[in-house]
Amino acid sequence: MSLFPNLSVFENIYLSKVIASGKKTIAPKQFRAGIEDIIKSLGIELDLGANLGEMPIAKQQLVAIIRALFNQSRLIILDEPTTALTGSEIANLFKILNSLKAKGISFIFISHKLTELLQVCDRITVFKDGKLVNTFDNHQELSQSTIEKAMLGKEITYQKYPSCASDKVVLQVDKLCLKNNFKDISFTLHQGEVLGIAGQLGSGRTELAMALFGAAPAQSGRISVAGQEVSCRSIQQAVDCGIAYVPEDRLNLGLVINQSIRRNATLSSLRALGSWSGLLNIQAYKDLAQSLLEELKVKYGRISNKISSLSGGNQQKVVLAKWLAIKPKILILDSPTVGIDVGAKSSIYETVRAKAQQGMSFLFISDELPELLANCDRILVMGHGRIKQELSVQDLTEAQLQAAIAKGGA
Repeated sequence: MSLFPNLSVFENIYLSKVIASGKKTIAPKQFRAGIEDIIKSLGIELDLGANLGEMPIAKQQLVAIIRALFNQSRLIILDEPTTALTGSEIANLFKILNSLKAKGISFIFISHKLTELLQVCDRITVFKDGKLVNTFDNHQELSQSTIEKAMLGKEITYQKYPSCASDKVVLQVDKLCLKNNFKDISFTLHQGEVLGIAGQLGSGRTELAMALFGAAPAQSGRISVAGQEVSCRSIQQAVDCGIAYVPEDRLNLGLVINQSIRRNATLSSLRALGSWSGLLNIQAYKDLAQSLLEELKVKYGRISNKISSLSGGNQQKVVLAKWLAIKPKILILDSPTVGIDVGAKSSIYETVRAKAQQGMSFLFISDELPELLANCDRILVMGHGRIKQELSVQDLTEAQLQAAIAKGGA
């Protein structure tokens, strides 16, 4: 998002405007009132003095949007602006966009969320493989399926998959606590089950995932895998226990961006690829990378190209492939379809279901309610660092799930 993690929120918002002015000296206080007005109009709370690098990605996304509004641009390009925003924040953003449109400001709104395009855009242009496919005037008769067909040649639906869950408990969490993040978290995960976790921004979902993966360990409570109590005080300990994690921020946490596609796909498997002498078995290394990319249907030019050469969807498939290679008992997916196209989403759903049928268990964290309802067997609703409700997806509607999330965050 072209932000500076070592600076404050306030500095990130006004800095580009100061640089553009060419002034040698600045008086930051003159900008505060204008920035506070924008924040108030968005209906959000934001600490201007907070260090940006210590904030969750959702808050950083808001800072980037506020900076663009503060610069009073005549044309604002919004590239996946709602990726990590909650429903109420998205609604507020759209209200602001509509008011700015009325003042003559133009927007290019890039998104994989087709419902948002239909909601906010006047025209919708579809690209595929670097080529323009078609441009549609947005009117009442334009449907999501029409756009999907232009993108993929077929309509994508959220197909409800049958449950693969068994009675065997593979993960038991008892009274897990981490101060200022979550408290008294208890739940079970069964073999072959896809357990969803929903909640508003700040509910503690990602913090829970990081604790289970050993990246930010819990301070108290117990974690048991396959009936054995385990210690997840580090990432290596969690991996050794059979827990893997696909993070919401793939660029900073999931990939080594200046390394090749092949290296990224095999990062988690290097120990297993060592020969008896301790050296890397080059042929096994190449064969594994090739098979993983084929299994996940990753589209790439040369396997030696940098991972940055891939689209967001294909990058996410590589992150997924990296962990599937070690065959974990439990795979935590934190917003696994953020910023990727509908085709890549469908491919990831199919992979999750195929692995669940083979006995792998999943924690599936998402803001996309239709994908939770389609992919999960049960859904835990979190709010203010606690599990507020456990829901069966049987006959559960999107409206009911949204109401439960809103109630949990109240």
